[in-house]
Amino acid sequence: MPRTSRLRATLLALAAGVAAAVSATAPAGAAPVATPAAPPAATANVGPVVVNITGLGGGPANIAGGAAVANYLQQAAELGFSNAQCRITEGPVLQHVTGSYYNAMVKGTCSGDPVSGTPTRSLNRLIGSEGEHISTVWNVPPGYRVEGSLGQVYMSPREGTVPLYHCVVRRDNFLSTDVNCEGQTYVTRLGWIHPNQPSGVGTLPLMRCLVGSHREFFESNQTNCEGQASGGQLGWISTG
Repeated sequence: MPRTSRLRATLLALAAGVAAAVSATAPAGAAPVATPAAPPAATANVGPVVVNITGLGGGPANIAGGAAVANYLQQAAELGFSNAQCRITEGPVLQHVTGSYYNAMVKGTCSGDPVSGTPTRSLNRLIGSEGEHISTVWNVPPGYRVEGSLGQVYMSPREGTVPLYHCVVRRDNFLSTDVNCEGQTYVTRLGWIHPNQPSGVGTLPLMRCLVGSHREFFESNQTNCEGQASGGQLGWISTG
C-alpha cells in the first residue's frame, strides 16, 4: 500500500477511535440587520453555555492525534467541563512537519453548565491578528491574545442581575443581554451582570462600541468608547 494510503487509513482509524472514546466518556443598541439564526433551546429563558475548543498536539503520526485530544480535554477540564459534556467535531487533522513528526489538531464543543471554582470570571477583551475583537470569559481562540480585562462576570444569577451573551452578526462578535441575540446568531452564555448600577458594589460601565468604517464591534469600560462610536450601554460589570 502506498505511504499516503497507509497514513490516510491510520488517520481515519485514529479519528474513529477518538470519537468512540470521547463518546464513551461522554446589545444595548440594535445589531446590524442580518439573516437571523435561532439560538439553542434555553432553560427558563436563560441560554446555555456552549464553548468551542481547539486542541493541538505533535509527534509521530500514531501519537500526535492523541496528544491533540489530550490537550483539548485538558482545556475543557480547566474551564470546568467533564468529558461527558464535550464532543469532538473535527479531526484529528495531521500536518506533516519533518521526518516522522506531525502537528495535529482537533476541534470540539463543550456544553452545559461547567463547574466553577470561583463566583466570578474575568471578562477579557481579546484582539485578533487583523484587529478584530472578542470579549469572553472562556478560552482564548487560536490567533487571538488578551488585550485586557473589562471586569468580573458572575457565574450564577444574583438578585438584580441579568444574563450576558456572546453573539455574532456577519462574523462580527458582540455582547448582548438578549437571549435571542437581537435576531442574530447565538454563541454562548458568559454569565450575569447588573443592568443598573447597584449600591455598595464596585462596578464599571460595560459599553458596546463600534470602530472603523466597517463598524466592527468591541466592548469598553469607557463611556466615550475610547473615542469611537457608541452602540449604547449593556450594563454594569463588577470590579471584584
